[in-house]
Amino acid sequence: MDEEVTLVGLTEDMQVNAVLFGFVGLYAMMFPGRVAACYLVGSHATSEAVGESDLDLTLVFKDTFLPGEEARFERFRTALGPLSRHPLDLNAVEEARLVAEGEVNLKENALLIAGEDLRERIPLMPLEAWTRHCMHQPYRFIERARARAEDAPLRFPLEYPDARGELYGYDYREVMDANGVLHRGFKELVTLACRMATAAVAVDAGRHTFSKRDAIQAHREHLHDTWTPLYESIFASRQQWGYRVPEDAAARATLRAACARMLDAENAFLARYRDYLLAELTRGRLSDRVLAARRLGDIAYPDAEVPEALQRLLEAPEEDAEPALREMARESLDRLARHRGDRASSAA
Repeated sequence: MDEEVTLVGLTEDMQVNAVLFGFVGLYAMMFPGRVAACYLVGSHATSEAVGESDLDLTLVFKDTFLPGEEARFERFRTALGPLSRHPLDLNAVEEARLVAEGEVNLKENALLIAGEDLRERIPLMPLEAWTRHCMHQPYRFIERARARAEDAPLRFPLEYPDARGELYGYDYREVMDANGVLHRGFKELVTLACRMATAAVAVDAGRHTFSKRDAIQAHREHLHDTWTPLYESIFASRQQWGYRVPEDAAARATLRAACARMLDAENAFLARYRDYLLAELTRGRLSDRVLAARRLGDIAYPDAEVPEALQRLLEAPEEDAEPALREMARESLDRLARHRGDRASSAA
C-alpha cells in the first residue's frame, strides 16, 4: 500500500477512532490513489451520538467514478459491514458532482477524517434541490416499515406497521450496540420524525437544516405546528434512551404514546407528498419528473387525480413527450391497476 494511513480528524471516542483508522487503511488498499477525502457525517461528527448510532462515512472519489468503480464500492460496503462493532453507513460520491450540485450536511456538519478538505470548493446545495431531496426522503422509511406483497404499492391512508404491537410496529428493526449485541430498537422512528421535520422546514420556512437536532429546533422556531410536540418527544426519547426500547414500563408507555400519534403524522406527510409529486410531474429536470411519476405508482392514493395526471403524460403530443417519462407513467399506471383491489380483498 503506497498511501500512508493517517487520520486528519478524531472523534471523542477512542473505539470509534480505531474503527476509522482501520477503515481508512482498507479503502486505501481497495481504491489506491482514488479517494480525495473521507468525511464522517451525522451524530458522531457533531458529538451527539448515542450508543447505537451508526458511523456515517462518505468517500469522495477524485473527479468522477472510473468504469466499474461504483460496483466495486458496493461490494466493498457489503463486505465491510460485518467486520465492525459499530454499525457502518458508507456512501461514495464523485468530487465533480459535489462541486457541480452542492451539498448540505457534508459541507456544513462533517468531520474530515482523511485526505484533502474539499468543502471550500463545494457550494451549499440550492434550496430547491435541497427541498426536493428532503421531500423524497421520508418515503423510504415509511415504505420499508410495512410488509406487503411484492410489487404492491403503499395504500393511502396508511395503517400502522403492526397495529397489535406494543409500539405499533415502529420497533421493527433491531439496533446494535458497540459490543455487537442486538437490542429491540426505535431508531427508524427517530430518523423518520427528523426527516419529516426537515422536509417541512425546507418547504415552509425555506431553510436548510444540518442535523437531527437542528431540524427539530428549526421546526419549533419556524413552524411550531401540530407535529412539533410529537417530533420533539421522539427526539427526546433518543436523548434519554439512545435507540433502545427502554425496559422501564413508564418509559415504554411514553414511547408508545408517541408511536400512537406517528401514523397521523405519516398520513399528513403523504397527503402533502401527493400534491408535491403532482407538481413535480411538470417541473424540474427530466430525472426529477421521472422520479415523481415513479413515486405516484409506489403509493396508491384513493382519488382519481393521480391516474388522470399520469394518463395525461401518455396522451401528450409526440413532439412534447419525453420517452422516459412516458414509460414511467405507463409503468405506474399498470402497477396501480394491478393492485387496485388489494385493500378490498384483504378486508374481505
